[in-house]
Amino acid sequence: MNERQIQPALKLARTTAGLERYVPNEAKPWDDVRAGHLLRRTVFGPTPTEINEAIRSRPEDVVEQLLTDQRLPDPPDTWVNEDPFVRPDRDQRRIQREQLDQTRQWWMTLIANQGLSLTEKMTLFWHDHFATQAVDVKRPQLMFKQNTRFRQSAFGNFKTLVLAMNTDPAMLYYLDGRLNRVGNPNENYARELMELFTMGVGNYTEQDVGEASRALTGWVVDGRRSRLNDSRHDKGQKTILGETGNWNDLSVTRIIFDQPVTARFICRKLYQEFVYHYPDEHIVDQLAQILRENDYELKPVLETLLLSAHFFDDSTIGSKIKSPIDLTAGTARSLGLRVGEGDNLTAEFLVDQAEDLGQKLLDPPNVAGWQGYRSWISTNTLPKRHLHTDKLVDGKSHFVGRNYYTMNPMDHKAYIKTFPNPWDATELVHSMGRCMTSFPVDAEREEMFLTVLLEGAEVYDWNPDATGAKFRMANLLKLILELPEYQLG
Repeated sequence: MNERQIQPALKLARTTAGLERYVPNEAKPWDDVRAGHLLRRTVFGPTPTEINEAIRSRPEDVVEQLLTDQRLPDPPDTWVNEDPFVRPDRDQRRIQREQLDQTRQWWMTLIANQGLSLTEKMTLFWHDHFATQAVDVKRPQLMFKQNTRFRQSAFGNFKTLVLAMNTDPAMLYYLDGRLNRVGNPNENYARELMELFTMGVGNYTEQDVGEASRALTGWVVDGRRSRLNDSRHDKGQKTILGETGNWNDLSVTRIIFDQPVTARFICRKLYQEFVYHYPDEHIVDQLAQILRENDYELKPVLETLLLSAHFFDDSTIGSKIKSPIDLTAGTARSLGLRVGEGDNLTAEFLVDQAEDLGQKLLDPPNVAGWQGYRSWISTNTLPKRHLHTDKLVDGKSHFVGRNYYTMNPMDHKAYIKTFPNPWDATELVHSMGRCMTSFPVDAEREEMFLTVLLEGAEVYDWNPDATGAKFRMANLLKLILELPEYQLG
């Protein structure tokens, strides 16, 4: 990022809070607002139970759990261990499309049914960062393998992940690295490596791109694996970012990571993911220093950020717009709906809904990934977002595009009873407002919630087990889920 790009961000600093550790106090207590904020930024759709359990823990304990390594999930099917078709005929192309759809549904199931872990958020973060389109790669085995790499490296070492992406089979197909050979270099991957993956515009020259592409020559894909074909590799001298030598993919990565701008670049993106779209460059510089001091290990950076006064500042809470994945799968998860055979929802339904709202798993719009932020909501998508949350609450079967989905209804009574003291109507609407949105609910809103929940009855007459309570609970849920505040996280 050059000076012209940095200046606007500097002017938009919204708080003086820094990376010092957040210490709960009377003004900024560790309550459902801040516990919910932490979980909304790190988990798709935290539940009331998870937020209540977090309140009873320390922030440090919650972050430690979020950053605990997870075992790899079972794959979608045995075909992931088979080599892709070499020259697929029409039937084989149909099989490939079905396997890609199966992979999307497998991943959506993991997102919607996840435990309390940062893994799924970071897996999607890396998929967006190293954006690769299945529509171009076509080989489902390679997209699954790349997803597994993102999952393994979710909050591991950034340098190690970049090294893996240099020769990742799906990436070699997507950005034509497999066509990059001595005497005929292809610059596609080298350019995006510097511009989008590690350094940013303005921190390299066209000559650097050309020389880096020569260093990356020779990699081909055999089946599900990549290998170096030595006869296709350029063994000549190359000058990259001022360093001259017989460089290869390892050397290119080492040279790039010797540049201080690389740490700032990825920390800026982490800031945008977890804090706000417009980074505070002073905070970014401090995070980058931590990243370099830890040889590009991400956990120390994430731990520092997620436990900082800056992260828990009032200006940060509710400052992000939920992505379609967060809105679709996250809402389902927060309502206690399960995805899978015999459960409330199908993964196919959530995949289709997210795509209709602008986010198709395995197919970001281009190599720059999803634009995000305000592009997520428009006059076209906002009504669709409201319709989606209504569908989840009602549990009615319906069409999405040409597909018809049968849904099992949610258990409204069981959900309401996950809140503290659900028999007290006033306390219930207070808890629901604070847990389901990012902001404390004011008296006027709580009165509106009570009006919908009670439908003219007295507060002392409220009973979640009473006949007809289910419909009033459903109406209140739909009202909260359609609030402008609910679109924020």
